[in-house]
Amino acid sequence: MTRDVRWWLHESAVRIGSLWVPGRHVELTVGRYTKQLFCLTHHVDYPYAFLGSATAVRFRNRCFLIWCRHQTKGYDPNDVTIPVEAGKVLISGSRFLHIETDESNKDEDFSDLCAMEFPTGAYNSANLDSSFFPLQSSECWGGNADANFFLFGYPTALRTVEYEVPHVHVRQVVTSGRYHHASNSRAIHCLEMTRTANFSADGLSGGPVYQLARSRNGFYVGLSGIIMRGGDASDFIHFVDARFLLMLLEGVLETKSSEPS
Repeated sequence: MTRDVRWWLHESAVRIGSLWVPGRHVELTVGRYTKQLFCLTHHVDYPYAFLGSATAVRFRNRCFLIWCRHQTKGYDPNDVTIPVEAGKVLISGSRFLHIETDESNKDEDFSDLCAMEFPTGAYNSANLDSSFFPLQSSECWGGNADANFFLFGYPTALRTVEYEVPHVHVRQVVTSGRYHHASNSRAIHCLEMTRTANFSADGLSGGPVYQLARSRNGFYVGLSGIIMRGGDASDFIHFVDARFLLMLLEGVLETKSSEPS
């Protein structure tokens, strides 16, 4: 992991869901919820395409992988996979979810958002649930511009692929950010990365933006949103509000619960 933040923790412990971790371990703990997207190409010589970042969340005991449709354009959703078991195994999800485009939202950036549900009990992988961020509505970003933001992702420029060996080396980055403005596009916000290293934002789409916040019980990490886009040479990224994501997931679960068995 490449760490590029202007602030960080000196507190003894920070809560992530119900888990308390030492402040110095927060980056590694939260970093595991950001996934490198592997897409199956069905090509003998080049079997995988590496298409940026994705965010794994667990909401009401259901696990979802969130990313942007433009990342996997031209690929069947069933060919979108994530690595587990220390990268030795790739798994795909069971149900693809996306926003139906109509006249009311066809020009909105949030329509690019999509997800795949992962029924973790269906895989032969121990403690797979723990690879998904515990999403809690009460701890998501509330819109305050002075929040302490930090984000994760897998920049394309920091990836090395060797097909002859074969070997893939990807590097995850974590960097801080400050709020810049609300976009004219509904539920979209602009964040300025306060980074010091020079890397392209290409590959960050689909990655998470978090906040470090404090309640009366201490510090905790909450989801602020999902990165939708960023300029190649710009410090600015745009993310969709976590509250909008919550609304979508709540709708999915309500629909599912109302379906006849």
